[in-house]
Amino acid sequence: MSNEANDQSVKPAPVPEPAPSSDTQNRLSAAREFASEQYEKLRRATADQMENVRRYTKDARRQINEGWDVTRNKAKDLHRAGEEYVKANPTTSVLGALGIGLVLGLLLGGRR
Repeated sequence: MSNEANDQSVKPAPVPEPAPSSDTQNRLSAAREFASEQYEKLRRATADQMENVRRYTKDARRQINEGWDVTRNKAKDLHRAGEEYVKANPTTSVLGALGIGLVLGLLLGGRR
């Protein structure tokens, strides 16, 4: 019984962890520097891509607005030309609209 009491009271001493060697410190420092460089490269590439996207959307918006202006002006010109034609030729315009309406009615109405 005395052996059991002695075994329980004696605990092994903790083994201290070895201090990092200078080689380990150098590797850790190099890894940190590499990670920092890669982060900066990625940050710059992202900023460049964001600038490209901004430029692209600005150009696209400008082109869309220019196209809309051209289309709107052409539509206004066609509207004016149509009004002038109807004012100059009212009978022809009414008979032409009647004929087009009759043809469309026959085509879309089908047989009853």
